[in-house]
Amino acid sequence: MNIEMSVNFSFRIHLDNIPLSEIIEQFSFLVSELNNLLGHQLEWFETGYSKKEALSHIAFKNNEISEGTLLKWEERYKKDYPLFVESVWDGKGDYSNAINYRKMFFDPANRVNVELHLVSQNGKINSNRFIELFSTISLYFECSYVNADNKGYRFFDRNVFPDRLSVGWMIYIPHIIFPELIPEAARVVPVIKENKQIGTIIVSTEEIFDGNNKEHIGKANDIEIKLLDLGLLPLMTEL
Repeated sequence: MNIEMSVNFSFRIHLDNIPLSEIIEQFSFLVSELNNLLGHQLEWFETGYSKKEALSHIAFKNNEISEGTLLKWEERYKKDYPLFVESVWDGKGDYSNAINYRKMFFDPANRVNVELHLVSQNGKINSNRFIELFSTISLYFECSYVNADNKGYRFFDRNVFPDRLSVGWMIYIPHIIFPELIPEAARVVPVIKENKQIGTIIVSTEEIFDGNNKEHIGKANDIEIKLLDLGLLPLMTEL
């Protein structure tokens, strides 16, 4: 059985703009993390107008960018500044994993939104591994949030507040939250950096989240309401 999950996060850096060298490092980090999560050393391809065209251009192999992709990205980075929108995928057709990276011209030049589309066919996805992924991402980037859902939970407005962050399966926020504040959660996990808590991961269900399951939706909704009551569920426009 295929398990699909969408992970979204947003981050900023302290510089006025993100240099291309750092963008490439960020892609390499994400490629490596997804390879580890999925249990395969995947090849990651550029996107294209057709599958045949896309599969003819390897973007990342062994977590390193290819020379051809580097040259293309250098040209686009200069041409489209401050815009930089790129995606890579593993070439698996309808059940592909992908990384979508968006540094938009209407956002501050140092802000990025990332979407990871994940498909597991070997049972590698579970709550423990996803908590590890969230923790690693939130420690590597200075994220304003990280969340995960599937089956249109957020897209079809099954979250309580369409204009605010959604919880879905789990969410990381850069605030300290004690478990007793959210008894609705299946788990509340501190994220620690240099012996100091920098944020919290809140998990709605121990089992794999299903965005069509009424019970799962209800659990995520309850946490969203509680986070809003605590003043910790910002508007998307406030991120």
